[in-house]
Amino acid sequence: MNKCTAIFLLFIFINSYVLADVLPYNYNDTTCIPIKLSVTEELSTKNPIIEGQNVKLRVRENTIYNGQVLLKAGETVNAKIETVITSGMNGFPAEIIIDDFEIPNVKDTQLIGVYRKKGQNRCLWVYPLKWALTLIPFVGSLTNFIKGGHAKIKPNDIITIYYYPNW
Repeated sequence: MNKCTAIFLLFIFINSYVLADVLPYNYNDTTCIPIKLSVTEELSTKNPIIEGQNVKLRVRENTIYNGQVLLKAGETVNAKIETVITSGMNGFPAEIIIDDFEIPNVKDTQLIGVYRKKGQNRCLWVYPLKWALTLIPFVGSLTNFIKGGHAKIKPNDIITIYYYPNW
């Protein structure tokens, strides 16, 4: 074994030993508690919403961990609109992505969950129509102006995120 290989293996061994003490999290523990939420008012890409906008969410049912109520039904928690994608040409749908949930007494590293809502995808019928109409000059290009559906999050939609208490 040459010197470079020996030094490399020693470096790997030392780093793995040091990192084992630095990272106390046990990611093998998969105990998770689902938290069910819903928006307090309807969000839609038809209305002016912007990325980074705060969103109020209501807890739909009690969240219990170790016999104690972590969140009561009806409580409000905050989140942010991470991304807003407007509907596009050729039937591409709009999309709203909500993330960065803020739950009291819970670290954000213990939460996993991103909520995505898409509008109607019209690409599945627009593209075949486009290619069928391509035989007639310039008519196939008119399908470019068909836009996808708007994304809408209603108060009766269930947003589920997961709380990992041992992380």
